[in-house]
Amino acid sequence: MITREDIEAMAETLHSKNLSVPQMVEEFAKVTGQPKNPEMSAALIQEEFYEWRSEFMKNTKAPQLKELFDLVYVIYGYARSRGWDLQEAIARGHVNNMDRIIQDDGTIKRREDGKIMKNPNAPKIYLEDLV
Repeated sequence: MITREDIEAMAETLHSKNLSVPQMVEEFAKVTGQPKNPEMSAALIQEEFYEWRSEFMKNTKAPQLKELFDLVYVIYGYARSRGWDLQEAIARGHVNNMDRIIQDDGTIKRREDGKIMKNPNAPKIYLEDLV
């Protein structure tokens, strides 16, 4: 049985290790004995999204941040359940996004709402080797 003291000790250890999100999720699964379950993880993503949306609609600050954390955590949990390297996908996605912001004429184009438009002629991200 896991005690409150066990959890507090784990939390202290995690802070001192400066773990990445995937490492934290793996540690959580290890300590709790949580099996890889994509269906449960997908349901948790939906649940946490609705909880974040509720806080967003109320225009809260700290509760929104807490729900964003929960959402990111369960998204990493879903990737773990599938055996996917989400951290690597994010790294590649960032590089790809940076490569695609410059249009062929050298400008950055935005939609009316401010979203930066990706250059349609730039190479698309490759993730097939991660799934």
